[in-house]
Amino acid sequence: MHIILATMGTDGDVFPYLGLGSALLERGHRVTLAAPETYQHRAIDLGLEFESLVSAADVQRMLSNPDLWDPFRSGPMMAKWGNPMVPHQYELIARLASEPESIIVANPGVVAARLVQETLRCPMASLLLQPGVLPSCTAPPAMPGGMSIPTWFPYPLRKLYWRVVDFAGYLLVARSLNQFRATLGLSPIRRFFRWWLSPELVIGMFPEWYAAPQPDWPPQLRIGGFGRFDGVRHELPDDIRQFCEADTPPIVFTLGTGMMHAREFFREAVAACESIGERGLLLTKYPDVIPDDLPTTIRHYPFAPFRELLPRCKAIVHHGGIGTTAAALEAGCPQLVIPLAWDQPDNGARIKKLGVGTVLNSRHRKSPHLSRALVELTTPETRAVCQSVSSLARNQNGLDLAVQLIEEMGKCHRA
Repeated sequence: MHIILATMGTDGDVFPYLGLGSALLERGHRVTLAAPETYQHRAIDLGLEFESLVSAADVQRMLSNPDLWDPFRSGPMMAKWGNPMVPHQYELIARLASEPESIIVANPGVVAARLVQETLRCPMASLLLQPGVLPSCTAPPAMPGGMSIPTWFPYPLRKLYWRVVDFAGYLLVARSLNQFRATLGLSPIRRFFRWWLSPELVIGMFPEWYAAPQPDWPPQLRIGGFGRFDGVRHELPDDIRQFCEADTPPIVFTLGTGMMHAREFFREAVAACESIGERGLLLTKYPDVIPDDLPTTIRHYPFAPFRELLPRCKAIVHHGGIGTTAAALEAGCPQLVIPLAWDQPDNGARIKKLGVGTVLNSRHRKSPHLSRALVELTTPETRAVCQSVSSLARNQNGLDLAVQLIEEMGKCHRA
């Protein structure tokens, strides 16, 4: 089979597709990754074919906009950025999918893939990395900006809430998308967040103990565990390993691989470490946001594979991205989550409910707040809970189920 893996985003969004592509390649399938141009070298290194969905310049334009991380402005900003790309992305994916025995596996945000599924009748699965984007009245996800459904809301008001969310999706995306759909001879859509998932198959790349299935989730959803892949096959670099093992385990601080506006966060992180006498490891690809003259107890590195790094660390402070969250759960590493936007508040809420971490809201992110939270978090009791959850996480690899489901889909369509 020819498997087309289509996704956008940063490391946490792309690495599971790289891992899935590598697993499918080992099974003898031809695999093409359609992703941001910035991931071409990683795909080629793994032996995957590659097509660029988004240019490096457009990725830079997206990441440099601080609205990307605002709980209210992020949606309109991304719609304005992404809507004009749909026709080009449709042509690219349609060209790939026109080859015999092709199957599309796509991030729901790559709406061009759903269009190709409709026009070419190409088999397609949506790959869902996080449960926080699934509308539910029975177990509503935590939403950005304090916009979560109140627990006291009756069921009719909960349904109305999701209708309002659908209307926002119509205004931001579907209204523009319908103009392009008309050129393809497709009828207009109204409820965008009901349409954007494949009606054939949705693969949930998270375990049931992290997000229990709900009766109002899509019936075509299959859940199989986190996709355990760090984007690289090599071990932890020697200099990072030596720093971690030279003294007491450090605390890791990161706001994700795409965050270019974290100067204040890292300044407060350094102050918090000095306040409570802890060693720190600052992770970011953007050195200009790191404070000058770091103390010897704190180091900056542009990247480290989390599944190798976090077992050697005392805790991690992060934004709540699903990739970081999953890696910390597998490592048994306590988590202090500072959610910004998107699915991050929901991941933070699930971490807190599991007892493996806590969350700081937008008003409590200065060094005194970080210090207090870290002291409360780094206890033997929390570490014991983390280790218990870690054993659950390590027993599953969502990539295995994903490969199985994709191969079964291919067999059904050939029959």
